[in-house]
Amino acid sequence: MSENRIQVLLADNNRELCSVLAEHIGIQEDMELVAIAYDGLQAVELIKEYQPDVLILDITMPYLDGIGVMERLADNPDAPKVIVLTAFEQESMVQRLIAMGAVYYMVKPFDTLILLERIRQFGHKNGNYTKESQNIYSSVLSAARGLSRHQLELEVTKIFHEMGVPAHFRGYAYLRDAIILAIQEEDILGNITKNLYPRIAEKYNSTSSGVESAIRHTIEIGWERGNLESFKKMFGTENYQKDRSRFPTAASFIAKVADRIRLQLQIPS
Repeated sequence: MSENRIQVLLADNNRELCSVLAEHIGIQEDMELVAIAYDGLQAVELIKEYQPDVLILDITMPYLDGIGVMERLADNPDAPKVIVLTAFEQESMVQRLIAMGAVYYMVKPFDTLILLERIRQFGHKNGNYTKESQNIYSSVLSAARGLSRHQLELEVTKIFHEMGVPAHFRGYAYLRDAIILAIQEEDILGNITKNLYPRIAEKYNSTSSGVESAIRHTIEIGWERGNLESFKKMFGTENYQKDRSRFPTAASFIAKVADRIRLQLQIPS
């Protein structure tokens, strides 16, 4: 195994998904998939054996779920950076995962390119990128930072219009600003309650709780009354059809729209 490569361990009981991710990771020059675990107990053992840099961890697994795996990693000073895969979007679960040390979470279905970006972002030793490992993530961020706020607002507005997010609600402007900040500052979603909402509240002379409430209300109305096909494409058909009232969390909504815009802003190599 090359020491210059990010060592990745995948833990998910969906064998088809594992096969797809293994293929994508396998063709990355700066990554190496060291092992695949199909249940939580196997994941714990493989982590001890391989000591990976990054653990891609599904929350719902047999024998020991993802939260149980993270609990067992709590006292391990050499624990890998954990990127969580989940089909659930409850705010309380997201906050718990972050509190337990997850560096990022992705809601299924997700874009594999975005997952590869996150592996690179968090997996390089000491959090540093080498010249050789610079990738699409850094170029996309450079493109986003080089755009004017007006240009970013246009990009967000296009997606909102496509999704049917109502423009006449107060939370529309809050949500638009939140997405722009997430595009420009990739780590701001680590704790939106402490990092993101206060900044928006200060701009609009509001409160953090007021911003949070208005954003959630705008997302809820968009989810219930917006463009069905657009929301299916963004958040997945299965969850949407099972219960349309289970609208995404603010963090999930902001992250998905921000990631989509980053991908649209890619600079040709």
